[in-house]
Amino acid sequence: SFPTRRSSDLKPALEDVTGARSPKPALEDVTEEAANPVILPTLYNKRGRLIVPPPLKGSHEILIRQNVVADRDGLDRIQNDDDLEQMRVQHLLVALPVSRALDVDERLPADRRYTRPWTAQFLATLARVHYARFHTSLQVNSAVRTVEFQQRLLRTNGNAAPAEGETASPHLTGQAVDLAKHGLSRTEIAWLRGYLLPLIQQGRIDVEEEFQQSCFHIRVYKRYM
Repeated sequence: SFPTRRSSDLKPALEDVTGARSPKPALEDVTEEAANPVILPTLYNKRGRLIVPPPLKGSHEILIRQNVVADRDGLDRIQNDDDLEQMRVQHLLVALPVSRALDVDERLPADRRYTRPWTAQFLATLARVHYARFHTSLQVNSAVRTVEFQQRLLRTNGNAAPAEGETASPHLTGQAVDLAKHGLSRTEIAWLRGYLLPLIQQGRIDVEEEFQQSCFHIRVYKRYM
């Protein structure tokens, strides 16, 4: 058996509790190679000491850029559950690529376990190379959200992004996911920062480490494909 994240290691998820869990297909059935070769981070210096990059920080300007690019790419904000269901039927949203390398918080409702195809590809590739290095799974705490849900969330979570406007949450377009940091070792945190930074520099993703919710908030741009 392989070590995985335990629900007891996590703070409560943002979404409502659900008892259903998605089946886990075999790892090789859900992973695909990224368009460009994966850049694996260097973990240790010449003295054998762990290299820990600084936290990946977001900004107001990044939030604005995310929404500008979403508009340019023609990505609508998902208004409500009916809108979400229609996008699933049209395959504009796909299921999270769950595997032995990528888990989903059991408290995330089944109808929120969807994302854009390019975000799913990013997750599958990241989870595959992380699993090859550490033999543990990553966990998604949050994925697609609707404007209706985000408006409810704002009433209970002052740290949540707006549901509309130039800094609206990228979860509303289905491109963003939150990866849990709870249960990750210091070495895994360093590895993830080193893996994600080149993709940020290439303009393929944006990342903000959240410490109140303890997660990597990752927005994957369509150009990742």
